[in-house]
Amino acid sequence: MVRFRSGFVCAAFLALLCCADSASATQAYTTDTQEIPLQATPGSAGKTFLMLPPASTVELVNPNGWIHVRYTKPDGKVRDGWVQTKFVGARPPDSAVAKVLGSENDVLKEQVAAAESEKATLLQKEKELTDKLTKLNAAYEDLKNSSTNYIKLKGEYDSAKTSLASAQENIQTLVQENESLKFSRQMQFFLAGAGILVVGWFLGWATGRSRKKKKGSYYY
Repeated sequence: MVRFRSGFVCAAFLALLCCADSASATQAYTTDTQEIPLQATPGSAGKTFLMLPPASTVELVNPNGWIHVRYTKPDGKVRDGWVQTKFVGARPPDSAVAKVLGSENDVLKEQVAAAESEKATLLQKEKELTDKLTKLNAAYEDLKNSSTNYIKLKGEYDSAKTSLASAQENIQTLVQENESLKFSRQMQFFLAGAGILVVGWFLGWATGRSRKKKKGSYYY
């Protein structure tokens, strides 16, 4: 929309500088300092039927001391009449040029304001993205440190697990050795008891037999 308005103003400005009407009439502009009378006939005694606004665009019909011009009113109606040559020039007056340039300047100001607004938005987005990038870098460093700690802890855990498994195997071995030792001692106690019983029985048997022999020798 801004570009369209800028193009429109430029086109209007060029139109003011170009010649109009294909019927060989030359385009001119009234002074921008005052209104000038449009008269029905040339000369100071001519009847004035319209006051031309400052910086009006007219067509030179007969460029003499008094100029026969044709003026198109804002409502579209066309009026022919006479104006003094001193009030008409071949180029647009300074006020008309300044008005066009002012309009173009306003458009440029709008474009600059829009560019400044867009710049501020981009700077804000850049700041937000920079903050996000900083947070991501910090999170990455934390994750990297956590990963290092995890690997270290996992190694310690695996080592402790291996040591525990080895300790459990040693415990099982010791338990088995203890059970074997207990069984061996029980067998030793059993065999010792059995031996004592056998020896006691033998001694009892031998003693009983000896007594019978002695008793028999008394009868003889």
